Amino acid sequence: MPMSLIAHLLEPTGSHWNQTIDELWKQFGAPHNLDLLPPHFVKSTFPRMGGMVVAFYDDNQLVGGGLLFPRDIMPDGRRCYTLRLHELDRELCDEAVSVALAPLPVVIYRPGDGVTFASPEPRPAGVWIGPPQETDLPAIAALYRAVWGSQPYPGDLFSAEFGPATALVATVDNRLAGFLLGFLRFGSMSPVGGELAVESQVMAVDPTYRNHGLATRLKRAQAQAALDRGLHCIQWTVDPLQLPNALLNFNRLHAVAGAFVRGYYPVQNELNVVTASRFIVTWLPASDHGRRGLVDGGERLTFADLSGVAVLNDGPQMLPAPDNPPWIAIAIPPNWTALQHRDVTLAAAWRDATDTIFARWVGWEAGKYLIYAVANDTVGNHYLIGKPAGPWAWR
Repeated sequence: MPMSLIAHLLEPTGSHWNQTIDELWKQFGAPHNLDLLPPHFVKSTFPRMGGMVVAFYDDNQLVGGGLLFPRDIMPDGRRCYTLRLHELDRELCDEAVSVALAPLPVVIYRPGDGVTFASPEPRPAGVWIGPPQETDLPAIAALYRAVWGSQPYPGDLFSAEFGPATALVATVDNRLAGFLLGFLRFGSMSPVGGELAVESQVMAVDPTYRNHGLATRLKRAQAQAALDRGLHCIQWTVDPLQLPNALLNFNRLHAVAGAFVRGYYPVQNELNVVTASRFIVTWLPASDHGRRGLVDGGERLTFADLSGVAVLNDGPQMLPAPDNPPWIAIAIPPNWTALQHRDVTLAAAWRDATDTIFARWVGWEAGKYLIYAVANDTVGNHYLIGKPAGPWAWR
């Protein structure tokens, strides 16, 4: 009997979305199926970047499903997807899958299809940035587990067949020291950037090598590859209270934060003991502001440079602010990870206060502010600095 599939595109709104993904992932073999992407990504970032989750039924029985990743924009303007397919008890016919998803243009891909990586040649001595080899995959997974203490992204996502927007590793003397994985996304949070952009999903650097500037070099290599491809917008999420990330994103790369989501990730791990709120960071490396992040020489702001700055908090205590200040400053802890493990009650108070501030002040629209730099006061406290949203960020 010929297979007659029905495709159900799951709706990522509503209070049962997280539960729906957990139940579907369990049917696909979670947590033991290492081909599955981390569920926190599927619940949060994936639908925000234009991806869709699909379940396939045959005679009312679940027979497979997968993730529809943004892939390209067709000449007629339609969005094209890569279906990363998971099958249950039998292989699904490609033609039946395509018919079930019509009229969506789809390239069908199974995790086992990802077999092509960079050729296995020795890397040069010193710091090197480039595409991963298949032999790098175990070290990438081990580094992810060491940093986050949770399920890594499957290695096939780095393959040529899957076609990520970014697949990079950093090596030091031919030893893996970091990696960066990014996907294509539809649309961007900024007023410009194009219909197709880059979602820079996960980057890690071995603590042993964090004085080599590897994170900066990985991000710059990603930006150059995006520009070479004609993509002018790169986005990612970041914990707004992590000082090292803020220094990288704003002072070195000249990205901006123009959106904030309270409780973005439904996850707890070594870096997220309290609520996992996030900035959505946007880097426009072809803009006047963003182009400065492609070379060394970042912002070195102090409060002396910010006449009329409004300081919005003293630690977890919010402060009153004047109307329409020329700059805003939000204090952040010197070591957010250590604070979460040392005093979770105090960390929760910091999170609640700064969440309220970011929700009130940060945005791309008129009357809101873009976070664009880190500055210190005279006693060395660190502040995120914002200035009114406007074309300075994208022209």
